[in-house]
Amino acid sequence: MSRKTINKIWGWAAIALAAIAAPLVLGSIYWTSVLTTIVINVLLAVSLRTIFLIGEFSLGHVGFMCLGAYASSLLSMKAGAPFGLSLFAGALMAGLVALGLGYPFMRVKGIYFVILTVMASESFRNLAMNWEDLTGGFGGLVGIPAPGMLNIPFLGEVDFGGFNEYYYLTLTVVAFSLFLIHRLERSRLGFTWLAIRETDKQAAAVGINVLRYKVINFSIACFFAGLGGALLAHSEQTISPQAGSAFGVMTTMYLLIYMVVGGKSRFTGPVCGAVVLSLVMEFTRPMQEYQPMIVGAIAIAVVLFFPEGLVSIPEKIGTWFSTASETTAEAPVKGSAHKG
Repeated sequence: MSRKTINKIWGWAAIALAAIAAPLVLGSIYWTSVLTTIVINVLLAVSLRTIFLIGEFSLGHVGFMCLGAYASSLLSMKAGAPFGLSLFAGALMAGLVALGLGYPFMRVKGIYFVILTVMASESFRNLAMNWEDLTGGFGGLVGIPAPGMLNIPFLGEVDFGGFNEYYYLTLTVVAFSLFLIHRLERSRLGFTWLAIRETDKQAAAVGINVLRYKVINFSIACFFAGLGGALLAHSEQTISPQAGSAFGVMTTMYLLIYMVVGGKSRFTGPVCGAVVLSLVMEFTRPMQEYQPMIVGAIAIAVVLFFPEGLVSIPEKIGTWFSTASETTAEAPVKGSAHKG
């Protein structure tokens, strides 16, 4: 294996170890709930980047997150569905709705696609706000059940009703989801998406059904957005369709910033951006009214000094050190040549 591959393996191993050890080191219910939210933010940001692979941006990602949250919550509360089934059903609901909307949405590009996704997202939120008999209306849903006892292979029955237990459950689901998204990106399907992003006309000219592959991409991305929403609903155990809730437009804006600040050209970019900026927002919670300004300032600084995102910082530092070392090594040689 190359040194680059080995470094990647060590990097992911370090991230996994830190994620597993964090609740045990912090020893706080509050921080465990914060970590759960951060892990969910990672999934949402990475799934949003999936749409970028076909050259589009969505500002309605939070709407499909809302669909997944409400579908999973209602199945658990009103139908008594087990956690695993309701979680998958919530994600599937978001994916299927995206599949239906994808055919008209993907016939347009750029700002027109962005506008359609925002309108869809706000429509879902307003539907949840006005369908009071089903969704609880403006007040939302309260008392969403926690997973409870689940039968885990090799471990037997485990109670995931506690904060730490739910964090590890969320971490496992998100880690598996990230693995699937990464494999899809590296598959033939992912390379087809990249070909469409580079030039959809040439892709169509060689026989690629551009519309179909775009719709598949949109549906997969929204499936994982719905999964993130379902995980968040069972974590918070209450959801609301209010504009200032997790399903408001600002959430999508933050997800977009996570992706750009972290580095949208790499798979690890949204992971880095979501973790760093989520922690920044948590530490600046006492200055809540200034949070958008703080996040915006960080985004501007990163775009100016690190256009490829936070994930490029180690490489930049390595380049600076190597350049400085070469300069230092050449200096005595030039000096001796001058003396001679």
